[in-house]
Amino acid sequence: MIEKRLTALLAGTALLVLTAGSASAYLPEGKTFRERAGSVASLTVADVASDPAAIALKAAIAIAPAKETFLEKRDRAAMAEFYSERDYQPVWVKDGHLTPSAQAVMARIAGAADDGLDPAAYALPAKTLGSAAPLGPDLAAAVEMTLDRALLTYARQAYAGRLDPASVGKLITIKPLLPDPVEILASVSSAKDAAAAVDSYNPPHAGYRALKAALAEARKTQPADAPAPIAEGKLLKLGTSDPRVPLLRARLALAPVSDNPDVYDNALAEAVARFQASSGLKADGAAGGNTIAFLNGVGKNKTAEIIANMERWRWLPRDLGAFHVAVNVPEFEVRVFDGDTVVHQTRVVTGKVTNQTPIFSDEMESIVVNPSWNIPASITMKEMLPKARQDPSYLSRNGYQVLAKVGGKVVPVSPSSVDWSTASARNIQIRQVPGDDNALGSIKFLFPNEHSVYLHDTPSKSLFQRDARAFSHGCVRVQNPLDFADVLLGYEGGWTKQRLRKMIGGRESWVKLPKKIPIHITYFTAFVDDAGKLQTRPDIYGYNARVERALGP
Repeated sequence: MIEKRLTALLAGTALLVLTAGSASAYLPEGKTFRERAGSVASLTVADVASDPAAIALKAAIAIAPAKETFLEKRDRAAMAEFYSERDYQPVWVKDGHLTPSAQAVMARIAGAADDGLDPAAYALPAKTLGSAAPLGPDLAAAVEMTLDRALLTYARQAYAGRLDPASVGKLITIKPLLPDPVEILASVSSAKDAAAAVDSYNPPHAGYRALKAALAEARKTQPADAPAPIAEGKLLKLGTSDPRVPLLRARLALAPVSDNPDVYDNALAEAVARFQASSGLKADGAAGGNTIAFLNGVGKNKTAEIIANMERWRWLPRDLGAFHVAVNVPEFEVRVFDGDTVVHQTRVVTGKVTNQTPIFSDEMESIVVNPSWNIPASITMKEMLPKARQDPSYLSRNGYQVLAKVGGKVVPVSPSSVDWSTASARNIQIRQVPGDDNALGSIKFLFPNEHSVYLHDTPSKSLFQRDARAFSHGCVRVQNPLDFADVLLGYEGGWTKQRLRKMIGGRESWVKLPKKIPIHITYFTAFVDDAGKLQTRPDIYGYNARVERALGP
């Protein structure tokens, strides 16, 4: 069969030239592509005589494999549309030989490992095809389609990733757009630089490009075997003597010392502080439980972690917005970007493991100053009702209002009038009025979404001093919310710091942003900082581990 002949050629066996006249011995049932396609291809003897290459390609595209996935069927339909517009003239094989563009495309796809992709997923024709003797029409058609399929698969995976984000977590509601397969074939085949055209399907973001460079570096330095874990124990600090110190020195690439090898010296404290800074930990130079856990985690498989994070870059919109906001949940940071430049950055508190912050993109539309807090039904049921049943005065003492339907209208009612033993989120609503104790603080930032989450201030300022800051019910608490608001409102002008601050402490006020601002709530456990150093963070929700497992070794 022609398919088996092509497989043999891909494996590097000797080339057999198949022509329209001699290919029948290698095709199913002794038929050529034209004969197998039958009426589907609408071919004539005149067609064959006039252009055997075009008619063989048209017939080959018309043949549906015995088992064809949805994407394979879509790709074959795209080939039919693309080639029909050019009278089925091949673009990768000319006069029986691979074109320079074909060679460039094949070379670029063969380097897919550099992009964090799997080269084995893209079956490519052998580079030597057609070098000894011209390919006949049937084999040329098979080669043409093989390269088409490899290109379409590579472009799709480079553009939108290999995984469906929803398969990683139900609160990851990013929906990557797939590139149009006809456009892929048209743009790459007509490009002056075909390799660059192929490369353009990878993310254009600076964060992705930095991780790609980090991947290349990691592959040079990744140890063949995972290093031995450092045992847990007492706090290691300057002057401490402990048998774990030599292993800690080796892990941080410090030379061993002959005198007092178990003593935690200045050089080790400085190396630990550098590692802590690169991991988002307090850089105090002392190795406690968190630092030891981070060191043990980093040694597992750095390349796999980088590749998993590169995959998640592919899920994001190609255009993040000239001016945009990005929250990185595992890092507990929010940044405001103007292009690729960070114009503001501050700490955030994100959702607990049991109340995870969702991962998605949206547009910020408005800011609410002195907000009230309408308690979500889930929090009402799990937290507020048990507290009210235990102490009916709890709600009033903490600035909460109870609302219930009276005479067909929802109005405030006295907590003492409610039968808390039968109350539920279906018949009452709890709201916290604006004030110093309001859980949303003095300001919140809205981007209407299916998860009902937003960014906001908080009276619980002490949490921002912690290294790990996953404490919220899912919304994102911002450390310096007024400075953050100044940057957002100042983007289009018309607002001053004084104007905003005069509103604090008054009535609830809504401020519409002059222009909607894209916001991306992301999940990156590995990224490159402004100094060009690879940073890693804990996989607090387990998403990175799931991506690593799904992508495989």
